Amino acid sequence: MRMIAGVAVLAFSAGMAGAQGFELLGGAKLEYKHKEEGGSSNAYLSGYIEGEAVGFYVGIWGQVASDDLLDEVDLYLGYRNETAGGLTYDVGYTRYYYPNDGGECCGEYTLALGMPLGPVTGKLDLAHDPQSDLNSAYLGAAWSATDALEVSGQFGIFQVEDAGSEREWDLGMTYSLGRTTAVDFRYYDGSDYADSHFGLALTWDSTLLSR
Repeated sequence: MRMIAGVAVLAFSAGMAGAQGFELLGGAKLEYKHKEEGGSSNAYLSGYIEGEAVGFYVGIWGQVASDDLLDEVDLYLGYRNETAGGLTYDVGYTRYYYPNDGGECCGEYTLALGMPLGPVTGKLDLAHDPQSDLNSAYLGAAWSATDALEVSGQFGIFQVEDAGSEREWDLGMTYSLGRTTAVDFRYYDGSDYADSHFGLALTWDSTLLSR
């Protein structure tokens, strides 16, 4: 199933490559997370490749971690655009795979909305997993303190199968080192977390091909 889905993503992306305004995007992230209590930590290396044309996009995202149960591969597609009033919207579907922890997991339909509110950009992210009838909702905000420094955070409520709902939140800052690279420092906590933790990440995002 995973191979079939991967081939479908590549075929769709190849078909989009002939469209006017096609872009091939790529990125990578190296992240270190450290728990406040117990001193345990995990390191993550992730990356993605995404094809986009006239608002439609399709991509693959993968992660390897120091705890191999956290290794993950996501296949996703969707459509994103912006209204004349500045409201951004993104409707998509993502399929999740955990190769070292049961294989194919589940899929989610997603809706992301963003709107500038003066110096702050507000966002709302909604997701629904029809297979398990699970839902999540996250409300966030980002403030550009300078051209290079952004402060952001979010609060979310998500369902846990057969266990009601849980809450989580994060707060941090992102500093741009250039056009394609940035450093992010963030604090994470939540009702379902055994321990709160800090995360430090180096990110790289770039346009690999444009036509």
